[in-house]
Amino acid sequence: MTTVTVPHAFRPRDYQLPFLKTMDKGCKRAVLVHHRRAGKDKVCWNFTIKKAFERVGTYFYFLPEFSQAKKVIWDNIDNDGFRMLDHIPKEVIKNINATELKITLINGSVIQLMGADVFDKSGVGTNPIGVVFSEYSIQRPEIWNFVRPILAVNGGWAVFNFTPRGQNHAFQLLEMAKENPDDWFTQVLSVDDTGVLTGDDIARERNEGMSQAMIDQEFYCKFIESATSFFKDINEVCTVQDEDCNPIRLYQMGVDLARKVDYTVISIVDLNTFEQVYLERFNQMDWALQKAKIEAVYIRYGRPKGFIDATGVGDPIMNDLATRGVNLEPYIFTEQSRKDLLTNLTLKMEQRLIKLQDNEFLKKELDYFQYELGVNGKLKIKVPDGLHDDTVFGTALSVWELPHKPLRVNQMTQSYQTPGVAPMNIEWGF
Repeated sequence: MTTVTVPHAFRPRDYQLPFLKTMDKGCKRAVLVHHRRAGKDKVCWNFTIKKAFERVGTYFYFLPEFSQAKKVIWDNIDNDGFRMLDHIPKEVIKNINATELKITLINGSVIQLMGADVFDKSGVGTNPIGVVFSEYSIQRPEIWNFVRPILAVNGGWAVFNFTPRGQNHAFQLLEMAKENPDDWFTQVLSVDDTGVLTGDDIARERNEGMSQAMIDQEFYCKFIESATSFFKDINEVCTVQDEDCNPIRLYQMGVDLARKVDYTVISIVDLNTFEQVYLERFNQMDWALQKAKIEAVYIRYGRPKGFIDATGVGDPIMNDLATRGVNLEPYIFTEQSRKDLLTNLTLKMEQRLIKLQDNEFLKKELDYFQYELGVNGKLKIKVPDGLHDDTVFGTALSVWELPHKPLRVNQMTQSYQTPGVAPMNIEWGF
């Protein structure tokens, strides 16, 4: 008879043992705040596998977005060339659904990778008995509020792992957990606690441009408000809602194109108020329907000036739209042009020159962006692997090359004039 050990090919590090032992003793809640590269997902994934054989049921493993779940766990290969999925021996797997990222074991348990961004569509009506929230500091906190009563009824467990991201909902969860040590296991580990990284490793990160604030956050687990956030004061700027087209106003349009995994985004900004009056994102839509939608919005807002992603497949799409009377200027995405767009957007936000929509996806994506400041003052801007940034770039295109100040209606010039329409002479007072 073949003997199978579960978890497979995993030996916990010394600093991971307190978590595993405490949970094995019956603890149902845990918060793990570990520094970057400490192996948070490795230990949580293997813990989930073990629990799936101890009690038959459904187990969820959440990451901020579904695409990230696929990249971080499903497709991930560690530095030793070992796949995360291979921690489950093939002999105990009954079925694998690569589309839904779901693994059914021979004992009947199901382990499913989830994206917090799509849980409303795929998680309603389910009954998980074990849940991991990975990178909880950049997840939707309301998912926990949905899952919590289910676990309370079925006696299930929940584990939250993350690296600090300011004093947000994850920080508040940690503080609450510390005040309830009888029910919650908490562990905050910096590089000084684990020994995984050396002083030379940290020095190398600093020399390559990582700011001290980011080092303190990422490697020493300090909860520094806005330490690495590229976009500041998001909630103060994102306050407005959709607004129908006003024929006496002028608008500017931004379009970021995508077809399958990513999202096409359309953004409209009122040039008389610098407020974002329209924002929509969509995916899984063929090009014919996308072009029809873009054209419809373009006509609806008076054929505005604007910019469209003309990178790669975007170029023929832009040209085809032009033949239909949609005259938007091309914007080619390069490393530098992306930085230019983002820098322009954050400056306008910080200076309160614009008002953006109170939109869940926009605010979430703005919060994803982090920065590193290089030794020569060169700005590095990044989003965690597997997360979307399309709504931000669509918005950034719509505020690119705005006038220096909001226009009066009678300030229509040739560049802002609707083709084929005589200039209006309507006074707009401030």
